[in-house]
Amino acid sequence: MGISDRHHFAWLVGALATFEEKTGRFGAIRDLSRTPTIYALAARRRDPVIDWLAAALGAKADVVLFDKFADSAPGVQKLDINALDVVPDNACDVLTLLRSSYFIARPADFLADARRIVRPGGLVVVDWLHGLSQAPVLDLRGDPRYDANGTPFMTTYGDAQLVSDFADEFEALIRHVNRPPSWVNAERPGAPVPLGERVQRLLGRGPRGDLTVATYLQRCRGALARAGKHLIEPPLMQPNSTSFSATRATSIPTCASSTCTSSPSWSLSGSRPRRDDRPTRAVGKA
Repeated sequence: MGISDRHHFAWLVGALATFEEKTGRFGAIRDLSRTPTIYALAARRRDPVIDWLAAALGAKADVVLFDKFADSAPGVQKLDINALDVVPDNACDVLTLLRSSYFIARPADFLADARRIVRPGGLVVVDWLHGLSQAPVLDLRGDPRYDANGTPFMTTYGDAQLVSDFADEFEALIRHVNRPPSWVNAERPGAPVPLGERVQRLLGRGPRGDLTVATYLQRCRGALARAGKHLIEPPLMQPNSTSFSATRATSIPTCASSTCTSSPSWSLSGSRPRRDDRPTRAVGKA
């Protein structure tokens, strides 16, 4: 599944609508703010999720788009998600990062900045992504149309609930990783598999891995760490976030890496109350 397709947007809009039905948090922001403000990070244009958030915050909502490669995107302000220290405290009511969590270079710093930027009672919305379809996360890079060198993917998300919720898909993925198809080069993605090795695999004599569902997250964690990258896990976001993955977006495609499924999870983080700043605004944790 492409992460910018209609299925992903529909899934996330549905999850947000369910959250709002249960908590009324966006309505509370709308009622208590004269001009509710959305800061959309890594957003070169509005999408259905941003449109839904703007509608939930009311007609007076102000949407500000930011992107690292804003030069070719009229109306978008230049901002790197890994350099949020330039954004002032209490700048917006809702902060979003959609379809781009894998570009976060320092997860703890990003989360700390996000909480600082959001006003008391506000929310941070992130659709944490677990890899991307058809390519291993360790080797993925951003769209070369925006960056000639291809910005490397640095972060992926995973937790035990994700593996449990998509058990059939992860089982298929693991079978694929343990015994890759004859044409897949798991060690050097994109490189052709030598003819002799392809023949051996077709005869059932190819490599056999020992990855299991039980060891999946541990192996992901280790492989990413050795590459200087990160596995986002719930403890990093607790105690100030609520994660949702109950609504299935799509089946997870298989590919030749143990860190390569495309199942999204998402989280909402409530801002920390500040008694000395904007005391009339609703406060609390998501």
